[in-house]
Amino acid sequence: MKNKKVTFLAIIALICIILAITIDWLFLVPAVIIMIINQKELMKNKKKQKINHKNKE
Repeated sequence: MKNKKVTFLAIIALICIILAITIDWLFLVPAVIIMIINQKELMKNKKKQKINHKNKE
């Protein structure tokens, strides 16, 4: 598990989706927000890896 923050937020988003199905559709809002945060976090990590890879060459 390289990125614990992304994993933790993904689990919370899945819980929100389950709650949206079982209780109320408004639980989809935090799930979408968490998915956007995760995407930004993953893109940030991807940029760092590219920079590190270029520096090694």
